[in-house]
Amino acid sequence: MLRHFITTALLGAVLSACGQDRLRATLPPDVRVDIYSQQGASKIDVLWVIDDSGSMAPRQENLARNFAAFVDEFTKGSIDYRLAVTTTDIFKEQGHFVGNPKVITPQTPNVLTAFANNARVGVLGSPYEAGMEGGRLAIDNQKAANQAKLDACKRACTPSKPSCPSDCDAQTTYDFLRDDAYLYIVFVSDEEDESSLDVRYYYRYFETAKGIGNDGMVTTASIMGDVPTNTCGATPGARYQALSDLTGGEVGSVCDPNFSVTLKKLATNAVGLKRKFALQVKPNIQTLAVTLKYPCNVADDVIKPCASVNRDACQGEAPDSVNLVCTPVQGGPDGWSYEEANNVVYFAGDSVPGLSAEIDLQYYEEGKGP
Repeated sequence: MLRHFITTALLGAVLSACGQDRLRATLPPDVRVDIYSQQGASKIDVLWVIDDSGSMAPRQENLARNFAAFVDEFTKGSIDYRLAVTTTDIFKEQGHFVGNPKVITPQTPNVLTAFANNARVGVLGSPYEAGMEGGRLAIDNQKAANQAKLDACKRACTPSKPSCPSDCDAQTTYDFLRDDAYLYIVFVSDEEDESSLDVRYYYRYFETAKGIGNDGMVTTASIMGDVPTNTCGATPGARYQALSDLTGGEVGSVCDPNFSVTLKKLATNAVGLKRKFALQVKPNIQTLAVTLKYPCNVADDVIKPCASVNRDACQGEAPDSVNLVCTPVQGGPDGWSYEEANNVVYFAGDSVPGLSAEIDLQYYEEGKGP
């Protein structure tokens, strides 16, 4: 995420440097503007590790029925995604992908139906639910498959093409665990993880799944039994909670009668959208004004949560110029609020700024005002 802090004295120069032509010379003295750019991943591989033990049929159905809430966030952001499913049964499935097709892409016909079918993994799996180990096995399996594909390309090289081996490194494409894609792993279970190794072992394994130094490209999330207790008969998923906390992932309750809110929260987390934006100094809260700016050709569903939209500055400008102004809702479950303890603006629910949004926080410093 890129952030600029500017005062009116530097405003024109900074905006010009950012390729912006908007002039704010009319701002009064002492007005501060913190500008953020909402940037996230453009390619994401999502591995779902779903419990297939005897109590999971309604949970699987809940996931399948509400999956649109997850994939819609990817569609709105034009994310190039891959979706694969394995189970917590490490004896039968051993981390292998299940369903047909085994890897779902934006080009898969009827994505929602395809995922729903794959997510219904059945209830005949082992009662020893080892989700983390199942996820580890799935990554190992995919690494081996990718290496085999690369080796096959190199074996086909001939002496007449000396550049062929290096061409294979650059041009071989993979179905999953793509080199340039973020990895998001979601565990769905109503039982505690029973994998044999420590949570920190799996944390280190998953964090290095994209290679040393790429730990920021891997996140784990969970839909699990509430911790420390719940009322739906699920076992508290303390290990899943701990792993998600370590990787910066979200968690949701497997007890929820409708997974749609949780799935949307997980999708926002997967894409990398930020909800909190820090102010450089303490504000005069009465003067704090929040606006979002989008490309003029932004999709309508991205700006649907806005309280108002102004397209005046788009007239005569390029379709992708960042001149559309959205005034977000303030307060409530789908609006922004100021969190004094952390000195941040927090966007709740549907108000979270979309990809490519510019977030402008304008205010007077505490103790000052118009």
